Parts: sequence; structure tokens; C-alpha cells
Amino acid sequence: MSVVWRMTVRLKGVMPVVWRTMLVRPETKLAMLHRYIQAAMGWEEMHLYAFEIAGREYGIPDRDHDFGRKIYDARRYTLERLVPALPARFGYLYDFGDGWKHDIDIEGAEEAVYRKQYPICVDGGEPCPPEDVGGPPGYRDFLRVMSDPNDPEHEHFKAWAGDLRGRDFWDQRATWRMRDIQRGLL
Repeated sequence: MSVVWRMTVRLKGVMPVVWRTMLVRPETKLAMLHRYIQAAMGWEEMHLYAFEIAGREYGIPDRDHDFGRKIYDARRYTLERLVPALPARFGYLYDFGDGWKHDIDIEGAEEAVYRKQYPICVDGGEPCPPEDVGGPPGYRDFLRVMSDPNDPEHEHFKAWAGDLRGRDFWDQRATWRMRDIQRGLL
């Protein structure tokens, strides 16, 4: 029997909570999981990242930027190797400058549907903050300005990031972006 893992990714420090639920194969390498999360959340892969699992950090090692920390190579480790039992929770940090912290909850395994392609984004809520908005505090300011058309910065922010109202929070496009990554098209 082939299985997939159901996982929910939640962005910490913002309200309302930005979240996505995905189905991924347990043999997915962490570096690829990072790319799937980017596609599902709506990030643009512009910054470094790290997973924290069982007290270890996994990312792309870079002696010039690791600042004495041991970073395990995310291209070498699969989910099933690092997460021996379900359910499980671990952390994901995207953009060390803005500091976007995420909780990843692997809720369990389910039987993969024959001939169905994975990964799949199956649910979600709220639009992802724009890149380089300044982390959770900057995003709060951004939302405040965007909610007030009379704010002097409103038009500037709208031109910079677009209007989030009416934007799809997650949809079939997230799954197609993940598939394009898998095929090497992105």
C-alpha cells in the first residue's frame, strides 16, 4: 500500500492565521518540501530557510552564513527518515530577515489514491503576506494600511503588493505550482 502524509502548515505570529493543508509522499526530501510549502503558501522562494526537527536544523549549508551553527543538508534527508512516528510537529523558518516562523503538523498517513499525483494542496485559509513586508510586525502595519483607503500609505502599499481582497488563499493553482516544481519547470 502506498501512503501519503497529511500535513498542515501554519504561519505563526499573524492573525488571522495563514494555513495550508497538503498531501505529500513520506519519501519527500526536505529541500523539495520547502519548495512545495513555498508554492502552497504563495511565497516566492526569495530567501533562505531552515527546518527544525528534533533539535537539528536542516537547510542549505553555507559556511559564510551559518554563524557557527550546524546546518544539515536538506537535500539529503527525507521526511520519513526524520519523522519516525505520526502525528508529529516541527518548525520551518523562511526568510531569516523577516523571520516567518511556521508550525508543520503531520497529522497522519492515508492511503494514496491509485494514479493520483502528489503533492496536492487540499485546503487552506487566508492570503500569504507579501515578500519583504517586514515579518509579522510589518504585516500587521501592512494590513492596517490596506484596510484604510484614506491612509496616506494606502496607494503606495497597494501598488507595491496589490490588493489582497478577493485573492484566492489556496486553490488548484497551488497544486499545479507544486507539480511544476516536481517536474523541474519552476
